[in-house]
Amino acid sequence: MDNDAFYEKAERSFRELFEAARKRDELQSAFSLNPEFRGLQRPGWSTAAESSKAFDEYVEFIGEGDLTRLKARVALAFYCHLAEAAGLYEVPKNMLRVADGEPYNLWPFSHLVKQHALTGKTIAPNSNKVLRDLAGHAQTSGFVELAEVFRDAFDGDLRNGYSHADYVVWDDGIRLPMRNGGNPRIVAWSEFHELFHRGVNFYIILRNVIAEFVGSYCPEKQIRGRLDDESERTWTIRFDPTVRTLSISG
Repeated sequence: MDNDAFYEKAERSFRELFEAARKRDELQSAFSLNPEFRGLQRPGWSTAAESSKAFDEYVEFIGEGDLTRLKARVALAFYCHLAEAAGLYEVPKNMLRVADGEPYNLWPFSHLVKQHALTGKTIAPNSNKVLRDLAGHAQTSGFVELAEVFRDAFDGDLRNGYSHADYVVWDDGIRLPMRNGGNPRIVAWSEFHELFHRGVNFYIILRNVIAEFVGSYCPEKQIRGRLDDESERTWTIRFDPTVRTLSISG
């Protein structure tokens, strides 16, 4: 599939999911629009917000001047940062839950978190696991096109190569030696260009759809709903465009 067709499918399938979740339970879907809504909430502690800021800074740096090997390395780092932006990907994960009739979950990827057998330290899931989980969930829930979007958004070999320093920037492209086993691969510069733009625009499309649904609560909206086993009551959902925050009170 060419990138233009992928972008159309991504936007269409994200809108389908968000609309389905809002129709199923608007209160739960509104909560789902806020990723990483837990722990420290002061400025400077959200990886989803950091990914958005990093996105703008990476684009500015890569877009200035001629392409160099350093910029190629930065572009690869940028690509992998977007693949690992699981904070933002909590939004579609929770939207899938809500569309299924399940409640918003503060830790939607907790089932993927493991503990080291010896140290007991937490092992966070990498992007391959997160995206596979999203694709599988979407497929099971009947969002077939969305499952394909999650499946095709990023190249797992590139992500692994960068994460494990198992890559070489060369004249013919990015070489993946697969030093621990597997068939070596050359991602030609033309192919990397296509993969890079697909990953970047996947992120942009998701961010834009989230922003559109968040912005729909300006002016504020009052709805009836319930959290957990609480009785139903009136909730106010409000987006403040000045400080760009979504608040939910009830």
